[in-house]
Amino acid sequence: MTVLFVIATIITFLTIDWFVQRRKERLAAKIAPATVPAQSNPIRLPAGIFFAPSHIWLNLFPSGKIRLGIDDFISRLLMRPEIVMLKKVNDRVKKGEPLILLKEGKHHLTIRSPLEGDILAVNDELPVNPDLLGDRLFTDGWGYIMKPRRPADVKGLLLGNESRAWIGQEFQRLRDLFAGLGRNNVMEPVLLQDGGPPIAGALVAMDDAVWQQLDREFLSVEESKGMIQ
Repeated sequence: MTVLFVIATIITFLTIDWFVQRRKERLAAKIAPATVPAQSNPIRLPAGIFFAPSHIWLNLFPSGKIRLGIDDFISRLLMRPEIVMLKKVNDRVKKGEPLILLKEGKHHLTIRSPLEGDILAVNDELPVNPDLLGDRLFTDGWGYIMKPRRPADVKGLLLGNESRAWIGQEFQRLRDLFAGLGRNNVMEPVLLQDGGPPIAGALVAMDDAVWQQLDREFLSVEESKGMIQ
């Protein structure tokens, strides 16, 4: 009789535990957004690559030419954007002028030139294959090759420890932005990792107000935006 009582007690506890776990799973499914990937990797800041506060990476050649592209910080916030190259060979570009348009659904971001110069080459492969923004970002994922008109503009670029300190500040600013209004004007804490960057592709889940604010505050070429104090 005692044995049957013990067995019945064990079965009862296992049944209760099963129902509790099922309830937790249902609650988690309601909270987690299905459109956001669950994995994120650290932002890449290769040695010898310069960065502009407008989130462009730049590779300086001894000849004075500059190859530039969208940095890892911005590209990882998107899923697989439509890329529109706004300039062509021989175009003269002013500092702050739009270079690339990144479209994701009905939203878009504008990548602007961090310096004044002349377009020498356009990477026509980038719009055809947005996946170049992945593992081949700093080799085949470039956008333009330019010849700067004002060498002084290069002084505002970041390198090495400056880049790492700056990107840390950008993470904090982005987390503050995402902790505000997100999708449908509700808080989106699930898009943020404790002590790390937001979940990869997180911008896709945000509303138009966040896209506009990010475009305005993170992609500006003004020296006061995103610079290390």
